[in-house]
Amino acid sequence: MTMTATDFMKFQADAVKASNALAAKSIEGMQKLADLNMKTAKSTMEASAEQVKTLMAVKDLKALTETLSGMAQPSTEQVSTYVKDAYAITSAANQEVLTMVEEQVEEGNKQLFAAIDTFAKNAPAGSESVISFMKQSLTAARSAYEQANKSAKQTAEMVENSFAPAAKAATAAARKR
Repeated sequence: MTMTATDFMKFQADAVKASNALAAKSIEGMQKLADLNMKTAKSTMEASAEQVKTLMAVKDLKALTETLSGMAQPSTEQVSTYVKDAYAITSAANQEVLTMVEEQVEEGNKQLFAAIDTFAKNAPAGSESVISFMKQSLTAARSAYEQANKSAKQTAEMVENSFAPAAKAATAAARKR
C-alpha cells in the first residue's frame, strides 16, 4: 500500500483540480446572487422614484390612503419573487457542489479499494483477515455515508417542497391586504 512519488503527485494534482472546480462553482453562484442583488436594487430604486412622484401628485387624504395601500402590494410580491430567485440560485449552486463532492468521494473510495487490493497482493501470508477487516470497514463507512447523504437529500427535498406552498401562501396573504 505504498504510494510512489508519481502516485502522490497525481493525487495532489487531482486534489488541486477538484478544489479549483469547487471554488469556480462557488464563485459562479456568488456571481449569480450578486447579479440578482444588483437587478433588485436597481428596480427598487426605480420603483421608489416612481412612488415619490406619485405621492407628490396626491391632492387629498383619500387619494393618499388609496395610493399608499396600492404601493404595499407590489413590494410584497417583489420580496417574494426575490426570495424565490435567491433560493433557486443557492439551491442550484448547492446541488452542483454536492454532485462534485459526491464524485470526489466515489473516486476516493475507488482509489482506496484499489490500494487495499494492491496491498493484499503484496501482503504476507496470514494477513487475509486484516485485509478483509479493512474492506469491511470501508464498505460499512461507505454505506453509512450513503445513508447519511440520502437522509440529507430527503430532508432538503422536504424543505424545498414546503417552501413553494409557503411562498404562495405569503404572496396570497399579502395581496389580500
